[in-house]
Amino acid sequence: MSEQGDIDLFSGPAPSEKKEMSDEQFNEEMRKTQQALAQLQKEEGQAKANDNGLAAIIVQFLSQPENTDLFLLISRTVAQNIPSELIIAILSLIDKKSQEEVKGLLEAGKSNKSEEVAMVVHQQANFESLSPHHKKTIDKWVANISQVSAKKPHRVLETIVIPGPQRELSMVVIQLSAFILRNFLLKYDITIEFQNLRDFMQGVFVEVVKNLEELVKEQKHLR
Repeated sequence: MSEQGDIDLFSGPAPSEKKEMSDEQFNEEMRKTQQALAQLQKEEGQAKANDNGLAAIIVQFLSQPENTDLFLLISRTVAQNIPSELIIAILSLIDKKSQEEVKGLLEAGKSNKSEEVAMVVHQQANFESLSPHHKKTIDKWVANISQVSAKKPHRVLETIVIPGPQRELSMVVIQLSAFILRNFLLKYDITIEFQNLRDFMQGVFVEVVKNLEELVKEQKHLR
């Protein structure tokens, strides 16, 4: 599925658009995304016998009224063919079902590289206003994103790194992660400028990509 080729199927209402749409129109947009995610679930089921229903978790997340402002971004991550596991890891900061799924995905073991990602990006962040508890929660979330990404290094690199001499990162995954982080902080009445959150997540994925590229090189060397 390409981001441009399936844009009609995956496009959903942006936050401002939701206010201008009738309930019937919005429900129709939700139906389209549910169909798209159901197809994704079918494809994953064909690819692996123990399909964990990741697409169903994403649909359930979108069906919650407090998450409808993320409709468009999540739809675009699906359209961009970003692995469902990575999308779930991003949502897990604010979604209990996703947290449980990520825990199951990572039971096989942990990577020190994942912890390094959290340490590196935190040194670049301006999070003085956060409590130690909130910082620890964000650190764990970042480490989980890194570790889940390492489950499918080739696929993640193919879908979040834009081909070309600049090797830019997908802004869709960065924007979605920044909004998830913003919503997490708002639950505790913490407001941080969105640009700072986006820059933080940019740093996260820069480090994730570096580690994935090293992992891919190591795998090639072992062949």
